[in-house]
Amino acid sequence: MENKETLGKRIAQLRKAKGYTQEQLAEKVGVSAQAVSKWENDISCPDITLLPLLADLFGVTVDELLGVKPVEPHVIVLDKDERKDDDQAKGNRDGFYWEWNKGSGKWSTIAFCIGMILVCLLFILRRMTPLFPDFVEGGITLKAWNYVWPLLVFTAGLITLGSSTAAGIAIMAFGGYEFVRRTLLPYGISLIGIPWYVILLIFAVVLLVITIYHEIRGKRVYRDHNGKHVKAPVMDVSQEDDRLEADMSFGSGVITYESETLKGGNIDTNFGEYTVDFTNVKTFAENCLVDVSQNFGSLTILLPRNVNLVKSSDTSFASFAVIGNADPDADQRVIIRGDVNFGTLQVKYQ
Repeated sequence: MENKETLGKRIAQLRKAKGYTQEQLAEKVGVSAQAVSKWENDISCPDITLLPLLADLFGVTVDELLGVKPVEPHVIVLDKDERKDDDQAKGNRDGFYWEWNKGSGKWSTIAFCIGMILVCLLFILRRMTPLFPDFVEGGITLKAWNYVWPLLVFTAGLITLGSSTAAGIAIMAFGGYEFVRRTLLPYGISLIGIPWYVILLIFAVVLLVITIYHEIRGKRVYRDHNGKHVKAPVMDVSQEDDRLEADMSFGSGVITYESETLKGGNIDTNFGEYTVDFTNVKTFAENCLVDVSQNFGSLTILLPRNVNLVKSSDTSFASFAVIGNADPDADQRVIIRGDVNFGTLQVKYQ
């Protein structure tokens, strides 16, 4: 790959070499397919924070992705034994397999370790303190196992939380109740006297509160492509009195300004990838000022060639670039004042 190729062409070539569609690549990096298309057609550039992720997906370095040095072939040769081990690691052979890379496997491992720690602490406290003693009275016998099995039930509930909140809580509640009941018996405190319907009522209320909380939370919380919670997208755009007012965050999109006259405006974008299209504008008012605040993301402003750009910028770990030029006979002007922090702002003539 030659260094004279653009970043967009390199992304397209590396994507095709990996067999990804634009939609698949967009899903992996958490942007829209339209954004990937713009990258590959050099309309916009990926946010700087996405470059390491793209390089990792393509199996190249960031320098190779940016064209600083040619892409070197990455060849991995596996001998017969290594292939066999690799097939076994992927679960292609019979037997028990627990894949650590999956979220449920990680939670199950954590829950299992918590349970084992609780069991071990039980035995340590039995040996070093008077807690959890052997107890025989009125047909009730408490030995080590009678304390341990409720903890194992509690651990099973903890593991189940990874796949079912309601079932996990129910199992944990049963195990926890039995453990507490057995712990209090040697001290003359019995929970058996508490009616079963009171315990069921408490459990039902707790479960209801948790379910309502998750329902409300689910309606206001969004997840990215990795399943992590992110803030809800914001797209508040107004085109009135020949002005553009736009507040956009945590998403992506294209805003097309419809009026043929622009007097000015304010554009505020955060953690997103947006394009604002002014190419329909025929007349720019005198001293037309567009204030831009761009943080942690990218914003592309498209201008017609009948207007000269007056650029004013204040950047912190960011860039403000201009692509193309106005026509030589352009007699109008627009002032774009950009306050850019950890992001990319580019103005492109169409």
